[in-house]
Amino acid sequence: MTPMLFDVGGGELLVIILIAVILFGPDKMPDLIKKTGRIVTYLRGIANSATDTLKAQLGPEYDDLTPADLNPRRLLERTVLKEVQADLDAIKAQVDGLKTDLTPATDSVAETLATARTGLAGIGRSLDDATSSLQQAVAAVEPPLTDG
Repeated sequence: MTPMLFDVGGGELLVIILIAVILFGPDKMPDLIKKTGRIVTYLRGIANSATDTLKAQLGPEYDDLTPADLNPRRLLERTVLKEVQADLDAIKAQVDGLKTDLTPATDSVAETLATARTGLAGIGRSLDDATSSLQQAVAAVEPPLTDG
């Protein structure tokens, strides 16, 4: 079921009517419904009048203004962001271009670092081997300690 006025569904409206009949009685209900209808019509008239006055004061660029557009977020999008959106799109395109330009450089740097790590690991192993060989050579050349 689709929502009705003030987001009140059919079941909720039925409960409200039932409570109203119990509280006011069936003989007063027709008058109460007429008064409620007049109040709703009056409030809609006030809202439409306020919207028309606001449209007239804001100028022709706001001729399609609706009460929902008066939500601060939508009003901000409609006024400020509309003017800035082209600049934001241009900046986004530039940033995307920079990302595209930097991707090969980033890949190249990553390759260079990987190669350097591999080379340094090989040098480390060579130094370990050389140190081990030197220690063995020194041990073989050292004269034995004598007493006396």
